[in-house]
Amino acid sequence: MPMSFDLSHLLLVSILYLLTLFGVAWVTEKGMLPRALLQHPAVYTLSLGVYASAWAFYGTVGLAYEYGYGFLTYYLGVCGAFLLAPVLLGPILRITRTYQLSSLADLFAFRFRSTLAGTLTTLCMLIGVLPLLALQIQAVADSVQILTQETGQNAVALGFCVLITLFAILFGARHISTREKHEGLVMAIAFESLVKLVAIGAVGLYALYGVFGGPAGLESWLEYNQQALQTLHSPLQEGPWRTLLLVFFAAAIVMPHMYHMAFTENLNPRAMATASWGLPLFLLLISLAVPPILWAGLHLGIPTNPEYFTLGLGVAAGADWLTLLAFIGGLSAASGLIIVVTLALSGMVLNHLVLPVYQPSAENNIYRWLLWTRRTLIAAIIMASYGFYRLLGAEQDLANLGIASFVATVQFLPGALSVLYWQQANRRGFIGGLIAGMLVWAITLLLPLVTEVTGLQILGQTLSFNADTWHLAAIASLAANIFAFTSISLFTQRSSEEQSAAEACSVDNVSRPQRRELIADSP
Repeated sequence: MPMSFDLSHLLLVSILYLLTLFGVAWVTEKGMLPRALLQHPAVYTLSLGVYASAWAFYGTVGLAYEYGYGFLTYYLGVCGAFLLAPVLLGPILRITRTYQLSSLADLFAFRFRSTLAGTLTTLCMLIGVLPLLALQIQAVADSVQILTQETGQNAVALGFCVLITLFAILFGARHISTREKHEGLVMAIAFESLVKLVAIGAVGLYALYGVFGGPAGLESWLEYNQQALQTLHSPLQEGPWRTLLLVFFAAAIVMPHMYHMAFTENLNPRAMATASWGLPLFLLLISLAVPPILWAGLHLGIPTNPEYFTLGLGVAAGADWLTLLAFIGGLSAASGLIIVVTLALSGMVLNHLVLPVYQPSAENNIYRWLLWTRRTLIAAIIMASYGFYRLLGAEQDLANLGIASFVATVQFLPGALSVLYWQQANRRGFIGGLIAGMLVWAITLLLPLVTEVTGLQILGQTLSFNADTWHLAAIASLAANIFAFTSISLFTQRSSEEQSAAEACSVDNVSRPQRRELIADSP
């Protein structure tokens, strides 16, 4: 039986890893790295790897177990959005750079000329990403429990939240402006993506060569275990994979961490072209490891939930180095996402919830006030995620948490597409659609997730959060959103400001050949 790890050892490893990450950011901000490296498209592409959270590292093996090859939708959806970069992401990047829009809430407030649109976007985004943040906390707490064989996950989760709060504040809240580029953050997240790739690649290779003795061994095992192959194929015939594809496609534009890294932290606009094939390549390399890990886990009869086969493989094989590497990979995936999401959200909350209600008096040092308010918001968001994690009682699968969050954020997709492609859209339609979609989401997905009630009775139908019904809830919420958005927009008038904003944002104006920009090299 492999040894179980000591909690103090894992804590030390975690702190050392986060310090390394902070070191990468610090060295970058001090200007010790060449400019050419910082602006290299590869660094930007790797920083977008923040998309591969703990759900990608652990949860996709569980997705493969449940949905077969449907697990690929996690990667294919976002790849589809990046392959469409010239008509989708490129125009949004140009708008955000031209009008200095540092978040999705800024984009909607600008396009619909409405502070309410920005406020509502911020509130809905806050509620929508709580399950995703809770997923990262749960993944770290569960992995520590698997390795130490001790209970007391809540204390571990709280410790992780305190650590990550300190690092999020150190990383991103040293400057006041959300519009200032955080080169250190971009470099650190790019470094994290490499760590994730190396870790999951090593586990995948160990599964193939260490467990099966190479492709030939795997081939013969699959011949004797046809069931394992059939399980991968079968759910694609019916299953909710089309809905998964749409939900993950939307994530590339509307998820706060993706928006932040793709648009706000973009140091070099030309890097988007490289990312349009570079990110799909990165995600392909990560996804290659998933089937061998799943099969090796089934072959060895690993006692953990399939979601944690990536971690359990090293434990079952008695390879401590592999177990630690997998733990660092999972920690890296979780911490990267939490840091970027909380930085993006704290900026949105400050601009769209705090400042409209309260502005400090002129006597105060306003810059200091802004900085400390932002730091407080970062801590509050991470602690709210911890509260949500405690509310769930660590009883949900990672997949359920991830899906709930992604379906919530898909409610912003109609608005995001209308910014570029539908000038008739107006603020009343956007607000009505968002409220309708979020209400349906809250009743059909959020309530079954957080309440003890396993089935909610609505119109004689029992609603529960399970693999067979969530995609119907997703389609219903999006349909309600689109119906309200289009009908209200068609039957109400746009203001003259909205018309001019719509024209400024429409794709024809954005993609019209522009004169070369003059860029000053120095003051």
